[in-house]
Amino acid sequence: MILRRSFFDKFSVFTVMFLLCCTITVSAQVDSETLRPPSMGKNGMLGTAHPLASLAGQKILAEGGNAVDAIVAAAAALNAVEPYMSGTAGVGYMLFYSAEEDRVRSLVFGGWVPERFDAAALEGAMAYDDGAGHGTVEAVGPMTAAVPGNLAGWNRALEDYGTLSLAKVFESAIEYLEHGVPVTEYDQAMWQGTRNRVLHYPHSNEIYLKNGEEPYRIGDIFANRRLAETMKRIAAEGIDVFYKGDIARQIAQAFERDGGFISEEDLAKVPERVQWTDPLKIDYRGYTIYNHPPPGMGLQQLQTLRIMEGFDLKEMGHNSAEYLAHLLEAVSLSREDTDRHIGDPDFVEVPVEMLLSDSYISEQRARVIEKVKHRKEMTDNGTSMHREIDYQDHPQDARYKYATTSLSAADRWGNVVVITQTLGGGFGSGYVAGETGLAFNNAMEWMNMEPGRANSVEPGKGIGWCIGGMMQVHRNGRPELIIGSPGSFGILQSVPQITLNVLDFGMGIQDAIDAPRFRWKDELGSVPASEVIMETRVDENVRRSLTELGFILDTRVGEWSMSVGGAQGIIIDHETGWMYGGADPRRNGYSLGW
Repeated sequence: MILRRSFFDKFSVFTVMFLLCCTITVSAQVDSETLRPPSMGKNGMLGTAHPLASLAGQKILAEGGNAVDAIVAAAAALNAVEPYMSGTAGVGYMLFYSAEEDRVRSLVFGGWVPERFDAAALEGAMAYDDGAGHGTVEAVGPMTAAVPGNLAGWNRALEDYGTLSLAKVFESAIEYLEHGVPVTEYDQAMWQGTRNRVLHYPHSNEIYLKNGEEPYRIGDIFANRRLAETMKRIAAEGIDVFYKGDIARQIAQAFERDGGFISEEDLAKVPERVQWTDPLKIDYRGYTIYNHPPPGMGLQQLQTLRIMEGFDLKEMGHNSAEYLAHLLEAVSLSREDTDRHIGDPDFVEVPVEMLLSDSYISEQRARVIEKVKHRKEMTDNGTSMHREIDYQDHPQDARYKYATTSLSAADRWGNVVVITQTLGGGFGSGYVAGETGLAFNNAMEWMNMEPGRANSVEPGKGIGWCIGGMMQVHRNGRPELIIGSPGSFGILQSVPQITLNVLDFGMGIQDAIDAPRFRWKDELGSVPASEVIMETRVDENVRRSLTELGFILDTRVGEWSMSVGGAQGIIIDHETGWMYGGADPRRNGYSLGW
């Protein structure tokens, strides 16, 4: 789809997208399977969690920019159209394939513990804990904010691989922030669910609550003019104004005044900390699959695939009881390794080679087989492991919903890129620093306050993140599939399920994303998990069989739920040159190709 400048002169892009948002029903619960075909194109493809963000990136592709230019434009636009999920004061990861260099690179901008962070101080700051369940620190407030990396990550990618300026790729974001964007049905649900996170801070509720009090509702227009001014300054002066200049001073002064820990010194270190590194990779049935190294937790996804490679998945059948029983056990075992080992490798030793070694994977696969065998024996002996459940939570709780976003892009030159970025929780910490309009992340909530753990808090330490889990799948040296998803620790489960849907079950990208999914309730402090959220589009007989095997299934989410993620992905057919984009209907997901 090529949108020429003359079109925008005649007919407002906001009018077009307002009509689009109002005529297409998109919500956390949707009505039927396979709601849409994949997007198609030969010149470029971009998928994000919102149609306006995808449009921002697609405009850049149509004007000659490459995949990096486009994805940064889309990532910045999410400040306006998905403000509860990510933003400039958030954190993220990028996995990029450079066609010119013929290599995959990992870029980590996942946030760091402030040097002055004091875990003891948090003991008296728990008043606004919303039960998100990620750890022992408060759910909201300036104390929970890590040193943000998104802006530095976007800029590093542009400087090293982009073709356009920061000012150019920020144009749509600034326009959306300044003039406002329509609130969709899905947005309304998110605002309602996160209202209490911003209510306690004046600069936050002035911006993110209508009239300073009420959540935005469908049909409202949301703008953040203070952030528009901040983004204009960054576009004009470069990122140093944010990390080392006047905006950095404003941020540090606000945190000092309001009891947070981020300082000018913390911010000044960020641009040099954001550097490219080599990704992890595995072989899987003739494909090479890339993912992020620690402190990203993508290793768990690779372990899961390697364990499952030892089974005949086609023979088992897609989402059969046999298949799901083995996959559930593989995910659970891999999650235990993540909880035990993954942290910042500058602070802790992470045994990456051992965790992905043939011998260890064989041991883990044998454990999966034994666990499933035991479950079957109990059932065959008439000792059903099924039991009635007194659920301790609801699968729509904040811990499974409010966090993150993922976006993917490909261009005509063969470059492909996927980003997952986050504020941590809904509107992050709920804290806006001074007059900047910037909502800060609550990434500290995602670390262990208990000393001696791989992901325990230490000053200056990089945060171990489930958001550092996304995949690029290559064959014969060229990318064929890229996929990422939000969803808290469910990210580490959703992405492998979608990847297996494509590689082992031959699904197209949209069908692979649409297919029913599960996730263990394995948030921080809940490992190993005992309950599984599962969409009810999984066959009733299969669910009954899993229950008889002793799996505790929470199906209250119904047929579709954002609790199992909100993925975006791209498949590239190199024989025909066509790209196929998929976006998750569980959220506002939308992909555009041309």
